[in-house]
Amino acid sequence: MGDRVWQLDSSFEDLSPAPQRSTWSHLRQTNMANLVSVAAIKDLLTECPLCTEHFDDTIRIPRRMPCCVQSICQPCLEVYSGGNKAISCPICRHQHNLPGGVKSLPKETVILKTLDYLKIQKGLHLPCTDCPDKETAQAQCDNCGVFLCSTCLNAHRRNVTTKTHTIVTFDEMKGRPVQSFRRRHQCSQHQLPLQFYCHTCTKVVCVSCTVVGHDKGKGHNVVSVDEAHQELSKSLEDVFVKMYVKSETLRKTEAELIQKLENIQMSKRVAIDDINKTFDDLASELKQRRSVLLSDVEHKSAHNLHLTEETLELTRVLQARVKSSTEYTKLMRSKADRIDDLQVMGSSAASLRAMLDETPQEVSFVMTGVNFVEANIHHLRDSIEAAGMVRSVTFSPTERPKYVPDSKAYNAIVLEPAELPTVMEMHRKLGEGEITCPMLEWDPGTARRGISVSGRVVTNTPPTTPSPDTGCRIKGSRSVLASRPLMVRNSPGQQCIYQLNIGFSVKETIPDKCMILETALTPIPVDSTFKQYTGLSVHVSTCPNHKQQLRLRFAYNGTPLRDIPLTQNRVGQSYDLRQCFVLDGANNKLSVINAADNTVYTTVTGVDFDRPMWIMMYVGDPKYADVTGELISGHNVTGSFNDYNR
Repeated sequence: MGDRVWQLDSSFEDLSPAPQRSTWSHLRQTNMANLVSVAAIKDLLTECPLCTEHFDDTIRIPRRMPCCVQSICQPCLEVYSGGNKAISCPICRHQHNLPGGVKSLPKETVILKTLDYLKIQKGLHLPCTDCPDKETAQAQCDNCGVFLCSTCLNAHRRNVTTKTHTIVTFDEMKGRPVQSFRRRHQCSQHQLPLQFYCHTCTKVVCVSCTVVGHDKGKGHNVVSVDEAHQELSKSLEDVFVKMYVKSETLRKTEAELIQKLENIQMSKRVAIDDINKTFDDLASELKQRRSVLLSDVEHKSAHNLHLTEETLELTRVLQARVKSSTEYTKLMRSKADRIDDLQVMGSSAASLRAMLDETPQEVSFVMTGVNFVEANIHHLRDSIEAAGMVRSVTFSPTERPKYVPDSKAYNAIVLEPAELPTVMEMHRKLGEGEITCPMLEWDPGTARRGISVSGRVVTNTPPTTPSPDTGCRIKGSRSVLASRPLMVRNSPGQQCIYQLNIGFSVKETIPDKCMILETALTPIPVDSTFKQYTGLSVHVSTCPNHKQQLRLRFAYNGTPLRDIPLTQNRVGQSYDLRQCFVLDGANNKLSVINAADNTVYTTVTGVDFDRPMWIMMYVGDPKYADVTGELISGHNVTGSFNDYNR
């Protein structure tokens, strides 16, 4: 006889994994709408997830795990526990202390009922309930729920108490759905029908139990099965709603973690490609250096890759538990009568709620990656040992100034290592003292994709071929960092200087409160659409009082220092700036000099040079102006700086 079919609860299909949903869809098309074959029941309910052997009611008894509401056969649990009282769940790894051993775990009655149902469908031996010889049953009493052989069936029909009961033969039962198939529910202690539910003990009990072990006078909250079923059904539905929300939250977290992984992997690939491209042109003398840098990429990627992969795995495990527990509980309920359902809900609700309270591990950063810095390549023959570096660039949420909107990105940028290996610097006279002119370039790996960087020059012109979007790129603005920081020591009084040649040409009238460009020298570079509020900021923007005017503004740690008018805010207006920045460790001061006439724009005193100082530049929207920023370093720095000490 072909497989019979039974009604499928549509709510289970909605929460099934994709492969399972495909199976359900195929079965519905090949049988009839909303029906599933007995073979599907066997596959879904009657196999142990560990050994894939079929459950039975004698040896491979299904035992329900309290943590993830999954059933595992008793032999597998005994092997897995090794005979110990403590066992780690094979599904979700939760630890359980079982003083009574594996056998103290509850039997999965819905599965046992399904096994009996399948035996009837297949015409297999099902022992008579009342017969001491355990003859093969042929029918079931709908009122008592007992299985009856032919002899016991005749006695049942003749008995004064049971002769009016409804008898269903197994042949008749083969056309019935699994939900209509009943099991005998009676108290194992008193052999009386289970008619009550104790909320205090989360247990279905008989009338004698309500007097002996679950007395209301002793504080037990006992209600009828119907009332408890209605209450717990509503409560569990609320849990399912929250589980769905939890699953969606975990899905989004998983997507974010995958994106972070992709960024890290992308930055790794781009860094490796950059290294290979650069060093392939330098022939055999650079092979050893290239090997060192490639190893550095692997080393600096390893920690955050491991952290993110671990967090992703933990998130996936929790998500899988949430989804599978919901699916499993719904599936059990779809095949259960009220007593079965009550037992399922009583044993599952606490576990499901516990899962709702679990929080997946998080990673602290927003973006992170490694990028190869093409520093010193132009001076390679003089500094071969210091050519290039691999550093981690990490963006992490940080405290934002009160005037920066919450909707704007505001992440601290951490670059490690903070200093390049030693390179040859140019030295020149500054008054009575010596000053170092460091070799500087822009780092294209940190530049936003909408700007172009070539060595020492940055423009707000979008590149012809956008660079890959790694986790190293500044997202909040059209900004770029220098290839290395400036390290100035207070003792023995170090001094250094670098120059920025800046040009802009107005293409469209600049809107009010709009910044065309910014150059900054900061110990804490920030990824933001606003100017840098830590360290020195030099920016060109529209005048708040005279909108037709563009002004050059200076600020230190957010405090205005000086405001100089530059040019008219009109289409076609152009302006060139030559700014020299002098860092004086001996006197703890920082000066900005107009290299065109050697006059001092502004000087800041009391500067703390203990931390590396990063050079950063922002170039504005190309819709309003063309902007160029060129780093001048080494022997190219101009000016005599006679007015520096004034």
